[in-house]
Amino acid sequence: MNRHFEEFFGKDTLRRGLPATTTALNPLLPFDQPRDENTMNIDINFDYLDRVRKIATLYTKRKTSDLLDGDFHSLQHGRSLDFDDLREYHYGDDVNLIDWKSSSRVGKTLIRRYFADRRHNVLFVGDTGSKMTGDTPAGESKEQIALMAFGIAAYLVDKQGVSYALSCCGQDGHKLTSFLSGPGHLEEMIYSYKEAIESGEPPQSFAETLWKTASSFARHMIMVIITDGEGLAQLDPGLIKRLTYYNDVYIFRIEDAMLTADNAFDLEEARFADPFLSISDSLRQEELHMREQLEQTAESNLTPNRVFFKNISKEEEIIDALIWLFGRRRGIF
Repeated sequence: MNRHFEEFFGKDTLRRGLPATTTALNPLLPFDQPRDENTMNIDINFDYLDRVRKIATLYTKRKTSDLLDGDFHSLQHGRSLDFDDLREYHYGDDVNLIDWKSSSRVGKTLIRRYFADRRHNVLFVGDTGSKMTGDTPAGESKEQIALMAFGIAAYLVDKQGVSYALSCCGQDGHKLTSFLSGPGHLEEMIYSYKEAIESGEPPQSFAETLWKTASSFARHMIMVIITDGEGLAQLDPGLIKRLTYYNDVYIFRIEDAMLTADNAFDLEEARFADPFLSISDSLRQEELHMREQLEQTAESNLTPNRVFFKNISKEEEIIDALIWLFGRRRGIF
């Protein structure tokens, strides 16, 4: 391990395979000037909510099929007795749902769908804390992307009449909202998530928030997780197994700005990182290697459990990431 990298990033951090500090990019400020925390706050108003709606309309232009169509891939299977309709069989569907009589009449394999299979509750779990107020490699606000990813996904499921809830942990503790729908609920959830991010450091880790959330329910749901590299690293095999026991799990992973980038700002220390980090090619390569290892470990733990994650570093990538994630649950690879 590079001696200088160990000195600047810390031994404990190297064992976790993560940068020791959350970073933000601010090329407009000199190195000796502190960053104003008030500039990091996101203003939620009617214009902001209108932006969420406008961006969400891009989904219908790119992909018109039902966002939540398909069956669960969790370990526990089940269905209501309320028959809904028939659809063509796709790879990965439960063969016990095949309607052989109808299939023989139309000449293709059809499966029975039930009302419970089409209107899943959606539970959003949002990461919080100062690390979510940093920047991405593209220089965009992680908080802004987290709020927009949540807002756009919630708006789309809301349009389909699906009830959804938010689980997050701010400085005041863990909050879990009720499953509701409607414009008022969406607005309230965006405000709640924003407040949790900006309130300060949560009293528990993101892994503990996930454990507590998963332990609160014993029914089928779609779980959408919004986190970053540090949160992704906390998903160990035991936690993943618990999350997927009842749920289909999909993850927005918001990328972190490089600690070795020019003018990287250390949010924990409230100062700019040592300029040596940005001019040392060996440290930069080591940081890139650590990030690659993080993704490889995450994929090896998540993929066997049919959990998928998509990296995003720009607001414009949210729609494509959403389409890709929910496309996985239809068996489209």
